[in-house]
Amino acid sequence: MANGTFVRKDASRMTGWDPVLYWYARAVGRMQQRPATDPTSWVFQGCIHGIPPTVTATHEAFSQCPHGGWFFLPWHRGYLWYFERIVRAAISEIAAEEGITPDPSLTWALPYWNYALDAPTGTPPTTFTSRALPAAFRSPKMPDLPGGSTLTVDNPLFLRDDLEPANETEFWQTPHRFKGKNQAQEVLPYVDLNPFTAMSQTVFAATKSRSTVQPTFGSEITYTSMPHFQRAFGDLENVPHNQIHGGVGGWMGQVEGSARDPIFWLHHSNIDRLWSAWLAKGNHNPNHTSWLDHTFVFFDEDGQEHQPSSQVVLDNALDYRYQSLTDGAGTRPLIVPPAEAPLAGELVLAASAANPRQPLDVRAATTVSLEPSGVRGALSSLAAREEPQTNLILTVHDVHTDMPPGTPFHVFLNGPSGDLDPEGPYFVGWISFFGMSGAEGHDARYDVTEQVQRLTEQGLLPDGPLTVSIVPSIPQPATAGSQPSFESVSLTSI
Repeated sequence: MANGTFVRKDASRMTGWDPVLYWYARAVGRMQQRPATDPTSWVFQGCIHGIPPTVTATHEAFSQCPHGGWFFLPWHRGYLWYFERIVRAAISEIAAEEGITPDPSLTWALPYWNYALDAPTGTPPTTFTSRALPAAFRSPKMPDLPGGSTLTVDNPLFLRDDLEPANETEFWQTPHRFKGKNQAQEVLPYVDLNPFTAMSQTVFAATKSRSTVQPTFGSEITYTSMPHFQRAFGDLENVPHNQIHGGVGGWMGQVEGSARDPIFWLHHSNIDRLWSAWLAKGNHNPNHTSWLDHTFVFFDEDGQEHQPSSQVVLDNALDYRYQSLTDGAGTRPLIVPPAEAPLAGELVLAASAANPRQPLDVRAATTVSLEPSGVRGALSSLAAREEPQTNLILTVHDVHTDMPPGTPFHVFLNGPSGDLDPEGPYFVGWISFFGMSGAEGHDARYDVTEQVQRLTEQGLLPDGPLTVSIVPSIPQPATAGSQPSFESVSLTSI
């Protein structure tokens, strides 16, 4: 087809079993029937992103996905493009077998989940918003024919959300979402997926030094390295990408299993759309040869291997366009949270009591006090130092979970009111558990310099011991297996 004539449409605007979603489900079902060794199978395609421990097969193309580096966007764009071709071929195959004309694959394109389509208004919605999973992904059954209304056959887009795995072994036995995610409820509130901050950046990627961090749309410059997972996220990868993975939870909450949830592909179609929207504002991709010439490994509808470069991926993308580049592209938040904190030598101003591990409550706030220095003491320490620029860094140390908790967490520097509004002045930022597994943990770091100064000047953060609250975005039912925790919290200066 001519350039741009495949149109990726907004699944959030589709009602019921739109033909786009019907044929997507049929193709996914066909791919799921193929052996795991077939590059066009559901399992093989999922393993290109990450390998669940239940899969024992190996291949050089498995576990490629880069996160936390500047290949995050072009790699996932290529991943979608070849997957889309495999889906079209499966649709054509089914249509030919069933004598369906015209061939629906001739115009089919991967839809996108526009979760930020319905921005909050003064009047709460009476029905679920675009932040809920589209209905076709929540129904165990689907029509047996295109255009049908009777749900009679198993739906390949549906993953269970009634499992309560007690350990990692049980977690990986069955693809699933976190408990209750198939209800007609918001997966996350708007603040957790509003792409405004990312869309406001003008730099695609930057090298992050130990003393400065430049906000970027994409993720950190990694030159020719394509890290499978590191926490050098750009704003788009942080919000909404990571939050949506964590909000859906279950296999979507882990790198190794996320591409086995059919909603993964619509989520990344929307991330790709936001990249196109960002470029349409007059921004630019990198022009470094290390970015443009880097190659990836994908497979087409015939199972043939291809090794396109980032430049080829950009050229291939000319054969599709999006229904809209403006809808759901973000709205200005009331308060912009602090930026990611730099790394350097630090002076500890205040810290929580040392404990081996502290659990994070998935149902309510977990609050800790920082001693001995209050805000005035911290600012006095800063004023006494001779360095021309000093930053206040809040760190939640060694955050860890065995399994995704089904929600990101909000971090607050609490004032006397105990205000836990993520759109209020005490909100610091997010803790996302996407990609965590086993014994791995990470430090969540925030540069709160301007925030503390602003709150102090406004009299909203009086002197005295600081408290930090870590709150689930959407409170979850407690489960035996998901036990997020952290080691300690500190306020430091650099």
